Amino acid sequence: MSVVKIEELEGDIVPSIDHFFVKIGEPIPLNSNDSNFDLQTPTTQPIALSQRFRLTFLAHSSGFYVVKTKDLIDSAKGSGSAVEELSLVDVGIGRVRILALSTDNSTLAASVGGYIRFYSVDSFLNKVRFCQQFLLAYSEIIVS
Repeated sequence: MSVVKIEELEGDIVPSIDHFFVKIGEPIPLNSNDSNFDLQTPTTQPIALSQRFRLTFLAHSSGFYVVKTKDLIDSAKGSGSAVEELSLVDVGIGRVRILALSTDNSTLAASVGGYIRFYSVDSFLNKVRFCQQFLLAYSEIIVS
């Protein structure tokens, strides 16, 4: 068995007892302007990542952005462009509380008010403005 040499390529290494994290680039802003978020009632789950489609979904004050994950990482390493500028789609549906992906990454659920909206993740790649969505009131959801 040969020894594998680990080489630092990007970011700062923060050591800990049994693992370490490598920071990639610098933080990037969500919006180009300084939008204020309600810190009294923050979004419960403001980010969802789809490995299958290589997309990142980020909640903002009036909906959510859909961005290619690679574009976010490239921006963090270089230009520092705001997420808003990089987004494929800005879905304005109101204040999102939770963003969650199905286990197969094909469906995104967004909780807004008393409703859950479902979107076909594939449609975001095709830049479809009006994505397929279904509304369910919380009271209509049956968990088995």
